[in-house]
Amino acid sequence: MGLELHNLSLSAEEVKGVAAKMAEARQERRYVYPWDSVEEELERHGHTTLPLVGYGSLVNLASATLTLRDSSPELREPVIAFGVRRLFNCEMELDGGRYGPPINPLARAALNVRFTDEMRDAINGVLVPTSIKDIGPLRTREVGYDLMPVACLRWVLRGQPPFVAYILSCPDQPQGGRKRTHDNLEPHREYYRICRKGAAKLGVEFLRFWLATTYLADGVTPVGQWEAREVPDSGEMI
Repeated sequence: MGLELHNLSLSAEEVKGVAAKMAEARQERRYVYPWDSVEEELERHGHTTLPLVGYGSLVNLASATLTLRDSSPELREPVIAFGVRRLFNCEMELDGGRYGPPINPLARAALNVRFTDEMRDAINGVLVPTSIKDIGPLRTREVGYDLMPVACLRWVLRGQPPFVAYILSCPDQPQGGRKRTHDNLEPHREYYRICRKGAAKLGVEFLRFWLATTYLADGVTPVGQWEAREVPDSGEMI
């Protein structure tokens, strides 16, 4: 049996392949922040890059290249990651960092993914082959996020076999005495603009899927509904 995911249809064969790859991903190693051993392990296995799925600001090429200076932008490609739900529930610093001050104290959420292991929970993003030299800067950028294995399909070339990559996920449990996820936060507006603009650059269908599979911190409200109410100029973000 196939699977309908918003404006995307998976064949029975694709569903079977993704299910097998999800089971494989559950057996792969997980790296808890600050992932000190990642570079060493990649080198030991003869790898020069980490297959990373960007799903928020890393989808925006201009934002990604601020950090990933040694990686190759031409190798980026859109993908679908399965078994995760994308939501705005990871708190930024009070000043908003490089994104600027929030419009109110609660409007400072960055994107995060929560693992559900349900195939119907799928998000789109960009596969970013991240150079070993860029892992240090990425570690500085993505404080508090663990690196988790996730099953993926290519967005365009879905006939190719599914594969396992890594995705950034901030746990709900406190780390170092600090809890970084909260269910009462709102998206930081400038950060939201950067993420949405990155998704729009990949096409109308990609943006529609992004809006339908991205949720507020409650994990229930799609941002497509939220932006219609709170971001009336969203169409000008592209």
